[in-house]
Amino acid sequence: MSSLLQRIEKSLQGGLSPAQLKQLFCEVLNWGHPQGLRSIEYRKASDAPPLTLQPVAELSGLPVYLVVWPSDRLPGLTARRAVQRALKPLHAEHLLCYVTQEARQAAFTWARQRSDGKTELRTLPYEVGSPARTTLERLAELAFSLDELGPTGQPPLPTLTEKLQRAFDVEAVTKEFFESYKKVFADLQQRLYKTSQDQVWAHDYALQLLNRLMFLYFIQRKRWLGGNPRFIADFWRAYKETRQPVDTFFDRWLSVLFFEAFNNKFHGGYRHFPDEIRSAFQLAPYLNGGLFARNSLDEAYSVKLPDEFFATLFDTFDGSRPGFLERYNFTIAESTPLDIEVAVDPEMIGKVYESLVNLTSEGLVEEDQRGSAGIFYTSRVEIDLMCRLALVDALAHRLGADKKPLLYDAVFAYEPAEKDAADAALAAHNLWPELDRHLRDLTVCDPACGSGSFLVGMLLVLDDLQARANAQLGREETPYERRRRIIGEQLYGVDVMDWAVHVAELRLWLQLVVETELQPAELKFRPLLPNLSFKVRCGDSLVQQIGGIDFGLHRTPLDLPPPLKGRLTQLKGKKLRFYQGEPGLRETDIKKEELDLFRDILAHKQHALKNQIAAITRQIEAPAEPGTLPGLEAPTDRAAPQRRLQQLRAQREEKEAELARLTAAREALLRAQQVPFVWDIAFVEIFEGDKRGFDLVIGNPPYVRQERIAPPRLHPQDFGGEDSEAWKEQKKAYKAQLQRSVAAAWPRFFQYRPGRAAFRKLDGKSDLYVYFYLYGLALLNPQGSFCFITSNSWLDVGYGADLQEFLLKHSHVKFILDNERKRSFAQADVNTIIALLAPPDDRRESGLDKTARFVMFKVPFEDVLSAETFKALEAATERQRTGRWRICVESQRALFEEGLAREEGEEETTSKSKQSRGPLIKTARYEANK
Repeated sequence: MSSLLQRIEKSLQGGLSPAQLKQLFCEVLNWGHPQGLRSIEYRKASDAPPLTLQPVAELSGLPVYLVVWPSDRLPGLTARRAVQRALKPLHAEHLLCYVTQEARQAAFTWARQRSDGKTELRTLPYEVGSPARTTLERLAELAFSLDELGPTGQPPLPTLTEKLQRAFDVEAVTKEFFESYKKVFADLQQRLYKTSQDQVWAHDYALQLLNRLMFLYFIQRKRWLGGNPRFIADFWRAYKETRQPVDTFFDRWLSVLFFEAFNNKFHGGYRHFPDEIRSAFQLAPYLNGGLFARNSLDEAYSVKLPDEFFATLFDTFDGSRPGFLERYNFTIAESTPLDIEVAVDPEMIGKVYESLVNLTSEGLVEEDQRGSAGIFYTSRVEIDLMCRLALVDALAHRLGADKKPLLYDAVFAYEPAEKDAADAALAAHNLWPELDRHLRDLTVCDPACGSGSFLVGMLLVLDDLQARANAQLGREETPYERRRRIIGEQLYGVDVMDWAVHVAELRLWLQLVVETELQPAELKFRPLLPNLSFKVRCGDSLVQQIGGIDFGLHRTPLDLPPPLKGRLTQLKGKKLRFYQGEPGLRETDIKKEELDLFRDILAHKQHALKNQIAAITRQIEAPAEPGTLPGLEAPTDRAAPQRRLQQLRAQREEKEAELARLTAAREALLRAQQVPFVWDIAFVEIFEGDKRGFDLVIGNPPYVRQERIAPPRLHPQDFGGEDSEAWKEQKKAYKAQLQRSVAAAWPRFFQYRPGRAAFRKLDGKSDLYVYFYLYGLALLNPQGSFCFITSNSWLDVGYGADLQEFLLKHSHVKFILDNERKRSFAQADVNTIIALLAPPDDRRESGLDKTARFVMFKVPFEDVLSAETFKALEAATERQRTGRWRICVESQRALFEEGLAREEGEEETTSKSKQSRGPLIKTARYEANK
């Protein structure tokens, strides 16, 4: 440890008194004394005792204040915001040092004024006695040398701002955490592989064990483990000090915590535990939720892990103290665009796991670890923007387009004053009762959910709006109950990777406990963590086959009879009770009920289709109408009866094809020993309920180039390697399944009939995300809203022509948002756009009557997160430009026809006979740049 870090540590460990903090800033970091600054009084409430904001340092006009918080816990986000607003009239930018009343914890919060006028809070936590090296290293970035201070002792403000940016840079912490995590993960995976020789199990078990350990670090912040925020370190210390048999920490200590204490099964009979450990176990929260339940990974092999592995986590890592997990601050609260904690939060875990997808059994990371799987992590700013944009769109469908300005104001309100004004406006229009109903009724799905970022993002936005609705309508609901209800009734996710599903579950669980303040007795009353098995599911979102039969969405528009509707309602209720942890409900039983109900729905649809086919046949075979009677004029359109016959025969052919598909599907289900993920089965209550689809589909689908598209659950090494003919055949077969899957979702556009080999196919060079666009759109109900962030290549590459044509003809391109200032994926050579689209209808070309909007932002997305921005973009009727954005507003018909004309011109120029199939949306996008 450097001498500067040692001095910082010595200053902090000496206590968090005003004198110690003055010493830290003025002597160790070389900031100036607070010349001319006075103490400021602040009241949390009119009847509360005043808090004193005491100046401790100042540099280049930026003051540093100490706030002794009257609690043994640091203030939450709402309280920090309130203090910032009180101080803003005097000092728009400042640094606050919050210290708890017993001077054991501190939080350094930098209030930074952004270019859009909003204030961003970045917080760095610290705890006396904690070995968290991250905080020391971050604070060291604030140190100034005498040369940097200059002759006046006041460096230029840009220099100070640059140091603050480095000190409060959460990305630097993320990078450091990731590099360290890779080493730990590789070591653990290699140990497990050596004992099992099972590469897949070693990978998955390593992820699961580290998941469980990190969850402990998050929840110990709640003091739910013996009231000790540093329980894990003390737990490990107790193991070592009581001289236990060597290498038994995992077997005799950690496993008891995981599988007994957290499952309400600890009986207290273990005499090798010290009294304080037994007491903590007896009072440990009843978590359930599946994270700490023994599963197939736990049972597959006998796991033996030596103490030396845990020493790298808790004692020494990379040759220095403390261990890997002990050197970081952990925070449960996920950062938002305006409130960022410089610590390991659940979002950071998501980034790490999505980057570790291809870590090999030997502990080596492939060069293209994210690119090979097409995974790039979406920034929280883009996630927040997309969630709010899609939500405004979906709510406007239900409340009316004229309410859209009010909805933008409400949904894009970040500051308390903005929320108060927007909420009052909604109340003045008496919209809260109806808005509340829709906010509680919307269903959201991410079909490629990864580590759950969009599910968490939508949870946070819905939670804020529903809390405000509760306040307006006088409804009492705790944050825990509100979030638990939203997750249980409104959020759905699917991912092809098991590890992704587990991390998504972890992040949703953490979002529940972050807002939970419960008494010890309440922690044992019922499982704190709901069971998410039917909320976030593992499976291939694009291809569902059973026995060679495609199980794409069966959207036969038939009403269910009352008995089936009743069973559907019962199943939905049973799933919700299972989610809530009701005893006696088993996952396998509910999955069987899902399957049985789906089979019976198929049987009902078969019967109904047979009746429809018989009715059409009777019309076809009915005798022709007699000729005209004497004295009456002959029919003017003698071809009408023949056209009617042709229409009836076409209808019958279409229904016979659907009947054949349903029959084959039902027979495949009867033969199947194991049923994989199928949308219609897994979410039967969504697709056979009143809405027949999700209200919002949102996400960041995988980016996989066409030459790398392969079955996601298979491994090339099992077929002879990447270059083997067997693996090439697997890839070819999977791409054919993808083609058929999207064609079955939109049979009219692709001229698809079940059982026929010939149909219109997507360009073979299409990236995987193009299939996600088309299939994801099919998951929507008619009032839904669709929002994806993807590569922009489909706008100007030949393979995007099919998707462009489909969207312009059958959907509404509401927004294509681009950004020339800042890439959404800094780690990837990928240019991205955000697309907001309406539910398509391939039975008619209604999209050609719509208007498309293409926006190029000139500033980062975080600077345009406001209602005013999007109200102005919605109001634009022609091309406009401002200092922050350019917009191109074009008729979708004009775009389509222009694209046809361009391609025809290119064909004539190059003497090609290829038929034009798509417009060039790039015309609008790139002309908007000029």
